[in-house]
Amino acid sequence: MVGHIGNYLFYVLAARALSPAEFADVSAMTALATIAFMPASGVQAAVARDTAALIAAGRSEEADGLARWLAGRLAVLQAGLLAVLLVATPAAVAVLDLSARSVWLTGAVWLVLGLGLQVGLGPLQGRELFGAVGAVLAGPQGALRPVVLLPGVAVAGVAGALGALVAVTVLGLAGVLAVLWRALRNGHGRPVALTGTLPALAALTAFASLTNADVLAAKIVLDATDAGLYSSAALLGKIALYAPSALALVLLPKVTSRLQSGLDIRGPALSTLAATLGTGLLVTGAILVAPSSLVTVVFGPEYSAAYGLAAPIAAVMTLASLLQVHLMVALASGNRRTVLLTAGAAVLQVTGLTLLAETARDVVLVSALATAAALLLHELVSPFGTLRLLRRRGRGDRSLSSAGTSPASRSAPPTGRSGEGDES
Repeated sequence: MVGHIGNYLFYVLAARALSPAEFADVSAMTALATIAFMPASGVQAAVARDTAALIAAGRSEEADGLARWLAGRLAVLQAGLLAVLLVATPAAVAVLDLSARSVWLTGAVWLVLGLGLQVGLGPLQGRELFGAVGAVLAGPQGALRPVVLLPGVAVAGVAGALGALVAVTVLGLAGVLAVLWRALRNGHGRPVALTGTLPALAALTAFASLTNADVLAAKIVLDATDAGLYSSAALLGKIALYAPSALALVLLPKVTSRLQSGLDIRGPALSTLAATLGTGLLVTGAILVAPSSLVTVVFGPEYSAAYGLAAPIAAVMTLASLLQVHLMVALASGNRRTVLLTAGAAVLQVTGLTLLAETARDVVLVSALATAAALLLHELVSPFGTLRLLRRRGRGDRSLSSAGTSPASRSAPPTGRSGEGDES
């Protein structure tokens, strides 16, 4: 929560320090980066799942080997991606209608470094080192951002705002490396490759598109000022997505460990869904009953016209938050149906935004229909749907875990041990 509040303050201060058109530049770059970060989040989720499964199976040295394998390939990927982004500068500036090349170049450096930080949280998450994860999210990913924002804006405007993100991301990477240093230096565990990475990549990339493509569509479809207004409304509404997201972060390794040990997942899954729904309804209701001056108080008088969109966006993000919880359970269990549904919803949303969206309300409506369709179909086809979980009271989890393969059985060769993880 500290991280989300700090991150939120970063955007609020950016909106106040910049004009709506300049704020639209920052919002477009951060929305693009969020979509790009989701493949990294997919790798993070796969690493967390495999690390949790290896440790639960007593293979901690192989978990260290996985961390070393990851670090080597990540460095190569970052270097290649930076080269591609630099070459793409003219086209990116034209398509996103950015005010200067420096905005893209600074954002590209942040994007590449941010990918490393996102993936680096996976080994910490899988080891259930949530204190270290929380420190990174609360500091470099949160509270430190608004601290360095205003000096950055004063020096270099929009590029300075993105430069502030570069600075704190470097600090976060240093912290992750410090925590993982012993694992990276441990030469005893043989390198272990990730398993099931593609479903995690597909799921979280699709989810990122589902929750951020609206801001990019607004930047392209609307004029610069209206795009800035939409971005401010989206920032208010997405509190419903960001506030409960830490629950999903914790849920993935917990469900993985429980499935590996043959334990019940119904309780953690349902309690996380309930907390997520409650948070979303609370945020949406608070925006609805708040006076229209709320946007003016937060962002400034130039943004007063954005108020009417905030509550509908919050309702859409509540649906997206529930879908995120289902995605974490699906990735932990190896169930592919939820992944396919989320990918289909993302394609539906992008198609609808491309063909139908002409106004800000069109953008919200298309996103709402795509997200609601994914949730409804999940309830119909997934063994981990909310209604099916509610009906499983008193039953063991063997029937639930039969929908997917245990992560431990995929993450390393058999060791001769038998147990519920292998049965599932």
